[in-house]
Amino acid sequence: MDTYGFEVLLKRVARSFQLSLRILPSSIRSTLTLAYMLARASDTIADASSAPEFQRLALLRALPDFYPEKSPDLGLQGYEKDLVQRLPELLEALQTLPDAPAIMEVWRVILRGQIFDIERFRPAESGDPAPPLSPDELEEYTYLVAGSVGEFWTRICFQHVPDYSSKTLEELLPLACRFGQALQLVNILRDRRSDADMGRIYIPDPRFYAEMEHVSELLNAGDEYTASVLPRMLRAACSLPLDLARRTLARVAEHPLGERVKVPRYVVWFALIRAMLR
Repeated sequence: MDTYGFEVLLKRVARSFQLSLRILPSSIRSTLTLAYMLARASDTIADASSAPEFQRLALLRALPDFYPEKSPDLGLQGYEKDLVQRLPELLEALQTLPDAPAIMEVWRVILRGQIFDIERFRPAESGDPAPPLSPDELEEYTYLVAGSVGEFWTRICFQHVPDYSSKTLEELLPLACRFGQALQLVNILRDRRSDADMGRIYIPDPRFYAEMEHVSELLNAGDEYTASVLPRMLRAACSLPLDLARRTLARVAEHPLGERVKVPRYVVWFALIRAMLR
């Protein structure tokens, strides 16, 4: 990814996940890193509450086929502003990759989830906040923005990395989907109070403990997935987010009223070293 000059920006927008990306083999690093950056850029647009809804939806619906050369003012600051401003460069870099069609395909799925997120939590005409997601809606949303990513990661690895897994692609894809959904649900549980303050209730309080148990079950799929990955560094790249998700979930369980938790930086580095030594 550094060949595109985005390495510094990546470190700013992906505090922990960039560590997994950095240890990937060169055959897949650019593809997976650029896919992450594009999805993170469109997610930043979707979450730009300082911009009107119609503007954000128009930009998301134009992607991935079109984006203005000069990024519109969305009221963003800091690294988020830098990321969105560099979206035209990211799209230009995308055209240089042989895996561009696969990136475009998964990005379209992610964009569907990001657009769903905005439209689903639109306040009613009465001004009342939108109701919480139903379990089926939560399942659909986590697939669109994360389960699909697990599938994409797996297909790319099978295509470019010999002997990627002890399982077949068909055996691994369902595990990849659940692994991705688990990581997204951990983030949702961690951020549920701040999301609720913005009128977005993904998991209402009565479902909190049930979803905690559900996430733990989904993370078991991550264990099975990671154990099947044969190249050591790729196994470490999968093991790190799995470990951090479990640590985050444990902290969420200690703060059921919704205090936002964060895994300390030194713990992240310790988890990376441990993952690489397995």
